[in-house]
Amino acid sequence: MTLLVLAESADETAVRFARFASDRGVEAVVAAGFDRLAVTVTVSHDLRPRSTILVDGRPPVGVFCRGRLDSSPPLTPAARFAAGEEQASVWAAMALWPGPVINRPTVHGYPPRLDPLELAASTPDIRPAGTIANGRDVPGNHAYRISDYTQLDPATRGLYDVVHITQIDERRTHQLLIAGTSTFDVSDPDHRLDLARHAPHVALIRHWLHAKQTDFALVTVGTSDTPDGALRLLEASPWANHHQFASVEDAAYTALLTWLGLR
Repeated sequence: MTLLVLAESADETAVRFARFASDRGVEAVVAAGFDRLAVTVTVSHDLRPRSTILVDGRPPVGVFCRGRLDSSPPLTPAARFAAGEEQASVWAAMALWPGPVINRPTVHGYPPRLDPLELAASTPDIRPAGTIANGRDVPGNHAYRISDYTQLDPATRGLYDVVHITQIDERRTHQLLIAGTSTFDVSDPDHRLDLARHAPHVALIRHWLHAKQTDFALVTVGTSDTPDGALRLLEASPWANHHQFASVEDAAYTALLTWLGLR
């Protein structure tokens, strides 16, 4: 059985996960292009899609998706067009493939937009964090531009930048790693979250991520001083890198293999 890790060869987190899986009897292949990967997407007359993925000519048992095949920009228009078509075919194949995929692309593309305000608007137990504004009189020390989800320095944002701006207190800020159905606190030891107390809130965040096909993510939350102790979701990213969860790396990879049904 072969586990496909769809990532660039320079993605050290992907390489480390593949090595971890191989050391535990699961053959893992890091594929960065179509030299080892083949995908086919077909749609029948009754509009039923079918996806086939092959790695070295064999179907994989699961996929860990880390994003684009190749992040280096093509030099010519023809090469850019070909790269775009290749990426689109991979997105479609991964989205429609019936097997298990960690961080599966969706019809909205990849990576998914994980907007903290979206969850807060739909879940009373998660507090909204920050304000959407374009004025410089709104206080905050953390901001991202709404149009392209790019993080900005609040002090240097442009006059016409519409931003989500938040005041973050590092003493009340914690980082969590979501890996399948497991949650790991990877905060500074002096700023650990009481996971038992906040288990219902963390479960809401995890379920929201899973609804967006995101099974491996780094989440930043803030605690509030309200009596119910509700959490504020500050940021969620599907780009967790191994140095961010070094203290639980093996446990996180084990959780991912379990999520794929390989443990």
